[in-house]
Amino acid sequence: MKIAIKLLMLLAVLTGLIYVGNVSAAELKIGVVDRATLLQKSPQAQAATKVMEQKFGGRGKELVAQQNKIKDLQDQINRNGAIMSASQLQSLENKLDSLQQDFRSKQDDFQADVNSQRNQELSELQAAIDKAAQKFAKAKNYNLIIDKGVTYYADGTVDVTDQVLSQMQKDFKLQTNNPPGTGH
Repeated sequence: MKIAIKLLMLLAVLTGLIYVGNVSAAELKIGVVDRATLLQKSPQAQAATKVMEQKFGGRGKELVAQQNKIKDLQDQINRNGAIMSASQLQSLENKLDSLQQDFRSKQDDFQADVNSQRNQELSELQAAIDKAAQKFAKAKNYNLIIDKGVTYYADGTVDVTDQVLSQMQKDFKLQTNNPPGTGH
């Protein structure tokens, strides 16, 4: 699947180069962006990480506490099960089963919510990268900006990741200072 995507991207790049045929090779300006670096270092990525921590940190801690409670109850049954009455042992085992079922249910819900939010944050981050790369390319008169993950070779002179990161930082400052809906 990854090979097919890379081949499609390469075909798209080559098609783009054919359409830029009017421009001589000396005038052609191409840049390469390392999307993985932008996904890690941009302020938008750091803000998304904070959103995830704020939104899910408490629930994650609750799950860990519940998991510890289950472990303690299992240890208690293993340690003292032989000396307990049958009814006491059955009561603790029923409680353990109930806690484990509740934990699995909460854990599944938690994971689904985390995945949903992560996908949303990633989608917004991808859009911010694309927007910043396009702004940078237009401002600096680039004919083509491609993702490093699609190229087979690019020398260091075409890597514009740091410049696109700088554009993302500017965009983030603008967005932070003038949030949508404030009328600025």
